[in-house]
Amino acid sequence: MSVLPGGRERLETVSPNAASETPDATADAAAPAPATLYTGIVLYSAKDPEASAMLVADGLIAWTGREDTGRLLHGDAEIVDATGCLVTPGFVDAAATADGSEPATDDEAAAAARGIVLRLPGPTGEREGVRIVAPVTESAEYLDLVSAGTPLAFGSGGASEAADPWDWVRGAARTSPADQRISDRAAFLAATRGGQRVAGSRHPGSLQTGLPATFVVWEPWDLTVQSRAERVDSWSTDPRSRTPLLPDLDQGTPRVLRTVVDGRILHDQLGDEPRGQAGT
Repeated sequence: MSVLPGGRERLETVSPNAASETPDATADAAAPAPATLYTGIVLYSAKDPEASAMLVADGLIAWTGREDTGRLLHGDAEIVDATGCLVTPGFVDAAATADGSEPATDDEAAAAARGIVLRLPGPTGEREGVRIVAPVTESAEYLDLVSAGTPLAFGSGGASEAADPWDWVRGAARTSPADQRISDRAAFLAATRGGQRVAGSRHPGSLQTGLPATFVVWEPWDLTVQSRAERVDSWSTDPRSRTPLLPDLDQGTPRVLRTVVDGRILHDQLGDEPRGQAGT
């Protein structure tokens, strides 16, 4: 595990045979994969919302755009067919423990399988100018905080019942008191970009060229743009609005097919079949 300044822990590649691997084999497993072109995707991107392909090379998002263009420009890359899959920034558990202790390394593989790419020690409360909330187990006046310009970050608070990060989004956008609900997108940003801010990273909140290749590939799902607080924001489904789509959480929780951190694959079921589709 590489420990970053300020107690930040990035999830590392997990190998079932790690104990028996030689140092050279372990190093090879930890190295970023060869240049990879993901095709057929729905990219969570404000800059390129109509992109259907993404190139990952040297641990970075090297290119995004139309699939046909990507195949022409980057035909020598490994092609990964991810047709219908949503590709988003990974979740950050901004309060993975309730008492401020370091998150247990034994939980890293399970976290990656839920789309969590970074886990920070708790507790909840104010930190680095951000209000950290555990939406599943705590209540907060989300709409008032957002309206006042207070940055939010979400986490589990170390509670097993709050392990699913989509439940953090639901807690702020669906199950909190109606007059304090925020949009799915605002809640998703708090669960992703907000935690990056606590960790000292100024992530833009969507995927774009030049960023570290840290992302999650979700199974095909019904996608939507919903606003739960019309007096704060209202979103259009027109791609020209630059508003990225998110899973329809009324249909359940999509499954993680691949979790990647800095170009390294931490969790992978992308080749598994069948892939689920909400409503089918």
